Amino acid sequence: MKRHSTQGLTLIELLVAIALGLLVLLAATNLLISSSRSATDLQGRSELLEESQIAQNYMAAQIREAVYVFPAGTTITLGATGYTFRNPVSNNGTWTVGQPNAPLVAFVRPPQLLPNPSGPLSEQCTGTASGDTRRCYQFIAYYPVLRSVWTGTGGATSLNNPGEDDSNGNRWVLVEYRSNYVPASLAAPSSPSLAQLAVSSYSRTGGSGRLLLDYVQPKPLALPSTPTLFEVTTPPAGTLQAPGNTSVTINLAVSRQTRGQAVTVPARNATTTGPQSVTPLVVTPRNVGNLSP
Repeated sequence: MKRHSTQGLTLIELLVAIALGLLVLLAATNLLISSSRSATDLQGRSELLEESQIAQNYMAAQIREAVYVFPAGTTITLGATGYTFRNPVSNNGTWTVGQPNAPLVAFVRPPQLLPNPSGPLSEQCTGTASGDTRRCYQFIAYYPVLRSVWTGTGGATSLNNPGEDDSNGNRWVLVEYRSNYVPASLAAPSSPSLAQLAVSSYSRTGGSGRLLLDYVQPKPLALPSTPTLFEVTTPPAGTLQAPGNTSVTINLAVSRQTRGQAVTVPARNATTTGPQSVTPLVVTPRNVGNLSP
């Protein structure tokens, strides 16, 4: 009588099977991780894009109402101390319009209410609690502050603090600074001329800065020939500002380091040039030239 023999797997065959199974499992795991990372990056990029578009459109709406835009070369001191106006280059509160490594745009918006010369002092813009600040001109500036300064010790608190992020400490936060723009004395006119808005007849009171946009691309991380964040175009000295000769270009790009990789908006590739690495928006103020010389 013939006996049938049964033979199991050899040790070598078992090891080969285990190795093949591990390879399949590793490939599946890598595919899952890659898919998850791509989905997370896509979501992060979409959030950056949405937030940057909102901020850019908001700034454009404010600049469009300007009656005066401070020209390139103007030195503006926003304050002596404080994180809300810390220049990323000079590390103080003094800025110069047109400086590429510390870009700033500053302008004056008209009041919400017209002056009432015949009314009591309480109805005028005096820059104090007793005055009606709706009758004030407003000084507004947009500029970047180093993120590590903004969120660091003694920095932003409450809603003004986006949260610490050590891997992105070298990025910028974009700040909006607002203050009443009031007569330096009661003798100064309540309805200023264009020239008076730019000189010491008017001064800022009650100024403060607030967070407008997080993870703005700093100049050191920009590609060569990238336009500066704010480009201010005004006529030569002695020529009145007008809608046809005054403009502000907002060249916005955001960048965030995530899991060792930089996510940028607009997206970059090997052929991206500096001008292509930002989203430009040209704003022409419609109220400039509406004041007397």
